[in-house]
Amino acid sequence: MFSSETPGMEDVYIEAPKTWFKSVNREPGSGGTVTSFQLTWGDPSMPLEDGNQYWQELNDRLGVSYEPQFVPQPTFDQKFATMLASGEVPDLVFVNDQSAVNLQGIRDGAFADLSEVLSGDNILKWPNLAARKEEIWKASLKDGRIYQIPSIVWALTNVPVIRTDLFGQTSVGIAPADADQLLTALKEVSALGSGPGGQKVYGLNRYDPILWRRHFKVGPDWLLDANGDLVHAITTENYKAMLTWLAQAWSEGVFDPVSMSPNPADIVSGAALGMEAVGGAFTSGDGLFLKEKDLPGAAYDYLDLPGFDGTAQVVVRNVPYGRSTCVSAAAAEDEDRLVEILNVLDYFSAPYGSEEALFVGSGIEGRHYNFDENGLPAATGEHLTELGVQYVGVVSGDNSYRGHPNQAKWLDSFSQVMEATAQNSIVRPLEGLESDSATFITKGAQLAQLLTDFENGVVSGRESVDDLQSFIDNYMSQGGTQVRDEYAQALKDAGK
Repeated sequence: MFSSETPGMEDVYIEAPKTWFKSVNREPGSGGTVTSFQLTWGDPSMPLEDGNQYWQELNDRLGVSYEPQFVPQPTFDQKFATMLASGEVPDLVFVNDQSAVNLQGIRDGAFADLSEVLSGDNILKWPNLAARKEEIWKASLKDGRIYQIPSIVWALTNVPVIRTDLFGQTSVGIAPADADQLLTALKEVSALGSGPGGQKVYGLNRYDPILWRRHFKVGPDWLLDANGDLVHAITTENYKAMLTWLAQAWSEGVFDPVSMSPNPADIVSGAALGMEAVGGAFTSGDGLFLKEKDLPGAAYDYLDLPGFDGTAQVVVRNVPYGRSTCVSAAAAEDEDRLVEILNVLDYFSAPYGSEEALFVGSGIEGRHYNFDENGLPAATGEHLTELGVQYVGVVSGDNSYRGHPNQAKWLDSFSQVMEATAQNSIVRPLEGLESDSATFITKGAQLAQLLTDFENGVVSGRESVDDLQSFIDNYMSQGGTQVRDEYAQALKDAGK
């Protein structure tokens, strides 16, 4: 167990629940229909009419006919815009309000203002919706109103992972102190050619912008300069230094040539360094444990990433909430129907350790999972196509880093690296104000794509860092200037 008071850091522990408590004490719904528009990362679930036992059980527990529309992640924003344009908004809609397209739906009035329904003691009718810290609700408000049910989220969701068996063979060792040492080590790893088992290895086999923004202390997209003026990160010397270093690293063979492939299956080489999601690297039963098991001779650990200049890195914390779920404005006009919809959402929002969360996340015992020797649900590997019906992104409750017992070997290093990361983390100046730029709402996706295309081009040699100023001028003329001015006014109005 590791406990911390550092902003951005969560408690860390590795243990299974001793018992599973019941979080919802209410009768099932009245048998009506509740629809949803929700994200899926894989294939959609087996249809209910084809005998999906999980879906049948979910309907029984909810007391409604739950009818989700599954939307694949790659096309989510596109289909979201189409759904809004149609005027046919499902009862529950998965929303990422950091996306300009999704934010447009909130601004256009497609979703219900739930401020009165969920204010004060009213929210206690739905204990799982209430099980969120006040800061989560406050950060997710739009114009001081509740339009979305936010999920809890870690402020820090990624951690650098290092191959100590590969770094250990370099002249630098396993603790590079700055950008020069890191480049040297990564070049020497790529020069090895292969690692344990003959696998082809590179210093890097994926391009992870978050990793390099931390290392070069770039900060958030919009930040305040030394004069207190709002500027975009692309205009800073740190950003230019990052692009220059990455372009050199690419040209010197540090990256696998397919590092920017959009298809993960294309990347089969090993890498000495990478950025991993905490959920996969520590809280999963796989994580570093499975990496070492699958590749005998390989050794993994978490890396306390230095800053490029030998001082501490700069990490930008996530907003205090994750993706959210909104309720259709049309559906909310019927008070009884709104209560039933919120009852469904309250069930989905059950916290870790509850019977409801166990069912929602793992399915039916004996069919979809059995308890393992650690007392945790382990998938049977059967009937997997029945699952995935329920994802609407509204997790609540305790927000600790719950490491799987398989990761016990790395408990101390994970805790130490994440604590150091938290100590060197900052909050974005625009936190809570992202929706205050009308131009960002309409042009944010376009601007983000411009930046991604240019940055990827420079790193991979298709563009030159010498063209950075020309790109900045184009970016600002395409809407960046308006976004900056609107955000600057929002900061002024907020007294920041």
